[in-house]
Amino acid sequence: MSILVRVLLLCSVIILAGCSTFRAVEKPIDGLILLSPVADTATRVLKQKVTLEKYAQTKQFLAVTRFSAQETKLVALLPTGQVFLYLLYDQHGFEEKNEAGIALPSKDILAMIQFTFWPESAIKLGYPRSLGWRIEATPKKRNLYYKNALLLEVKINDENVFITHHGDNYNVDIHTFDQEVLPL
Repeated sequence: MSILVRVLLLCSVIILAGCSTFRAVEKPIDGLILLSPVADTATRVLKQKVTLEKYAQTKQFLAVTRFSAQETKLVALLPTGQVFLYLLYDQHGFEEKNEAGIALPSKDILAMIQFTFWPESAIKLGYPRSLGWRIEATPKKRNLYYKNALLLEVKINDENVFITHHGDNYNVDIHTFDQEVLPL
């Protein structure tokens, strides 16, 4: 065998061996999952101050969120009282109306609020282990992992919730200043 053929054969083996050691890059997830309403639960209304911080930019708004057995609804107001965002999630899907054109990860904000306030059993149904999700939950903390990487970290301290979204590099602080449970 000529030396050129040996070199080409050796290079081919090295290239093929090198390619087999590299893993294909997985497509990141599209976002958090919106959870189905929890059946047979009383309607709950939360009034909250929400602060979103990403890359040293801060956006604040007031949110009125209503959870019922049929739907999850959020209305966001600017500090002036003007409604700028309306979110609805029910059996028909997700609906968003952004009146002010302020860029927000709206679907993820609603999903984070659900992840924080939904019962652990409902969260586990929405984020199944078989699809790569893992949940750690205690009364004061909830963590969401995707393929063993920490995606969402929630710390609950009385009426304050501190959320770090590691996947998209932003923080959300939620202060609940009023909470009402309506009868069934």
